[in-house]
Amino acid sequence: MSYNNYLHTRLLPILLISCLFSSCQYFSSSPAQEEVIDTADVVYTEKKDSVENTHTEGKRIGNPIDYNTPTIKEVYVTTRDSIDLYEEADDKSARLGKLPYAEKVEVVQELNSWYGIKQRPQRKYKRDGEEIILWQWEKLFIKKEQTGDISQIKLNYKELITTEGKKLFKKINIRFVTKDEYLAQKANAVDFVDTTNTIKKVKGKLRLPCQECKNKYVTYIDSLAPKYDDNRIEHTYIGGIPFLNQYLISTTYYEDWDYTLIDKTTGKKFTLAAYPYITPDRQYFMTLLDNVYEGVTEFSLYSIDETNKIKQVFSTAFTQWALVLDEKDREQVFMGSDGNLYAKVINVSVRWDQKGHYNPRGQYICISLKK
Repeated sequence: MSYNNYLHTRLLPILLISCLFSSCQYFSSSPAQEEVIDTADVVYTEKKDSVENTHTEGKRIGNPIDYNTPTIKEVYVTTRDSIDLYEEADDKSARLGKLPYAEKVEVVQELNSWYGIKQRPQRKYKRDGEEIILWQWEKLFIKKEQTGDISQIKLNYKELITTEGKKLFKKINIRFVTKDEYLAQKANAVDFVDTTNTIKKVKGKLRLPCQECKNKYVTYIDSLAPKYDDNRIEHTYIGGIPFLNQYLISTTYYEDWDYTLIDKTTGKKFTLAAYPYITPDRQYFMTLLDNVYEGVTEFSLYSIDETNKIKQVFSTAFTQWALVLDEKDREQVFMGSDGNLYAKVINVSVRWDQKGHYNPRGQYICISLKK
């Protein structure tokens, strides 16, 4: 999925609502009031390190610019610690906030050691004794030496292991590996899903033979509504897992998808968020879901006991990286012959390139079970 399609299907309604609100020039908040303007006609008065200002009629606050000011180039924050936003191209000028690592900024002016960039800072001033919060598009300044291009944005170990909530690493280790190590393991990847016997759908119906099921089949029926209709459901037969006596299918919805294991004897179903990568000893499998909409990568570990019963051990969501897709939009994930899960990943801030497509750059990781 391209970034443009993602915007169309997911973010367009949000953007429309945002536009409606941003058209309001003046609205209340407690205890201050907020003012949103495209240009300013009030004066900026610095008070120590504060951006609280006194309103003076006929003057302006800050460095207001038109939102449509042409962008010269786009650069990224490459300093690990956040960088300062300056009001002027001068170390001694007021600092109006910070930008985090990997943040993309639009440059509207280039100086010897500084970039003038388009930002929308918050300012405060008083009008008739009342505190006003002002938002406006301005030209602020950052140091050139603290920026670079998209290829310089990398993951570090802290970002690699950052998860939502409690860190659940009692069962797994995660580390970076070299491209050579990744490719060597890929050459001997392990996959227990047998795709040699294909079960095809007939007129939108997928019928899976089942020994103890009513009518001897488990049947899935597609709902082939238009591509962007939220009623659309489509099922695809992936293959079988002989030692588990299970079928594996995938189901695609309007803005979601999942996988399902179906027992060939009983028809019992077990739903998974993503493809199951089974360890060589057949005792565990892992899943990795690239959740584009939430901006996280969801990991789950499952155990398989001696009776082939499947149980989820734990799950978590990595918040700082995403999976990298190949030229055919396939995730570059596999189970190695050493029992470790390998993947090509990227800092989530640069998952899209500057043209709005998936960024093909990335780093290589390995997730292993603790013994």
